Amino acid sequence: MSHVYRSLSISAEMDARINQIALDAGTTPNVIVSKALALYLVATEKKRLGLKLGFAKESEQFETEIVGL
Repeated sequence: MSHVYRSLSISAEMDARINQIALDAGTTPNVIVSKALALYLVATEKKRLGLKLGFAKESEQFETEIVGL
């Protein structure tokens, strides 16, 4: 897979949150941002299909489960 480098301007607060999430997950801020964008892409595609993104308890059934985030 080829990579494209893109600049991103975010608030200091958002940067701190991303850094903390990456630290907690044992990964890098780049991975966190990439996963967030992947989730956004899935959500927008599902919205086009008339589905909604939401949260459910483990005992509830999912239409689509997003894994690896």
